[in-house]
Amino acid sequence: MSADGYTWWRSRLRHLAQYFTAYRIDHVLGFFRIWEVPGDCVTGLLGYFRPSRPLTRSELEQRGVWDIERLTRPHITDALLRQLFGPDRMETVGATYMLEDGKGKYRLRAAYSSEAAIASIPLRPDSPEWLVKEVEETRAGLLKLRQNVILLQDPEDPDTFHPRFNLMSTSSFAALPAPWRAALRHMHDDYYFRRQEDVWRASALAKLPALQAASDMLVCGEDLGFVPACVPPVMKELGLIGLRIQRMATEPGSEFNNPAAYTYLTVASPSCHDVTPLRAWYESDPDRAERFYYHQLGGCGPPPPLCTPDVVRAVLQQHINCGSMLAVFPIQDLMALSSLYAARKADEEIINDPTVSKHYWRFRIHTTLETLLLDNDWVNTIAEMLVLGERASQSVLQSYLAPLSLQPQPPLPPPLDDDNVAAVAALVAAGVANGLASHPHTNHLPNHRPYLSHQTNAAGIRY
Repeated sequence: MSADGYTWWRSRLRHLAQYFTAYRIDHVLGFFRIWEVPGDCVTGLLGYFRPSRPLTRSELEQRGVWDIERLTRPHITDALLRQLFGPDRMETVGATYMLEDGKGKYRLRAAYSSEAAIASIPLRPDSPEWLVKEVEETRAGLLKLRQNVILLQDPEDPDTFHPRFNLMSTSSFAALPAPWRAALRHMHDDYYFRRQEDVWRASALAKLPALQAASDMLVCGEDLGFVPACVPPVMKELGLIGLRIQRMATEPGSEFNNPAAYTYLTVASPSCHDVTPLRAWYESDPDRAERFYYHQLGGCGPPPPLCTPDVVRAVLQQHINCGSMLAVFPIQDLMALSSLYAARKADEEIINDPTVSKHYWRFRIHTTLETLLLDNDWVNTIAEMLVLGERASQSVLQSYLAPLSLQPQPPLPPPLDDDNVAAVAALVAAGVANGLASHPHTNHLPNHRPYLSHQTNAAGIRY
């Protein structure tokens, strides 16, 4: 793609700019480096970073680590077979899938030397339940054996190697001499946390400016997860907007982010499509929710066991009040402001679960947009919050809401006419219907306050 100046990217972005003023790069870290997984793998554990500076054979030898074959092949012993398969099955598994490789040591047969081959071990149709369980346990055990390595040979240069992620947790590592363990631990940590910084910075700066130059849309980068040290400076240098999720702390040693500390070039949100919605998270992790209630919301007394509309409003108000350029809320979190819409089971509102590979995106809103827009209480709650956070003025909101001619909600709301369709579009643009709001002021926000103290402002609005 770089050979033609990223033509495909640039043409796509120019087309999108006809319809949008901002876009999000999902997993912007991939423009710095990507986790590359060989084609014969079914898990990501035997992958490595691309681009990267792998370890060289001479580097390893200079540190006294010389038996490269020992480190790149799965370390399989009698003790490990007994641990994984038990004394009754270890001999059968060993004879079927392995060859002896010295006294009490083994290597996988060529036919079962990859994760894909192991995962494809056949199971006869209509097999009894006990046999299905046995085959599944065999596959799982063999996968652990295949992954019991220290170094991964680079496919393009056989004299360079990538440390297997978290190699210190393997029994192969535990069986090494102490000096080797110390050297390999140091090289592992250097590879993942220090060695690649210049490489990854150069990689990002070769690609991201081309995307920015393709249009005048605002570029937001989803910078969550295992974030290298070079990422924040590059994003700041390029003016990319980062994402802040309150439950995914960016500061070492912190359990939660404090929205009051967010910088302007960020998007603030309590949740996103790759994490559970606010209500589902709060109710599924009571211990952590309790700490959140006391330390982030300033609550007193026993925390409510359910994520009530009061709790939701407190969290959303924190985000609206913060200094981020944008505050964006999933529709599930906005609907949780009303007990009427929160009657649905919280776990039914999950969009995606990245930890489950077969989970698919099946969330559907359980009410209509017409119903939401005709709900005076719900719309006015959001409007009040925007005014309190100084993300919108009362007069501007009234100009958007007036065309709706909101009345008490009927059992079955009528279809929107053309005027109301225009009003819906205006609401979306204003950041009311979908929770998108830009912050005009950043220099007077409080560092922290208890959001559950039910204070009243000069206009008598409880917040």
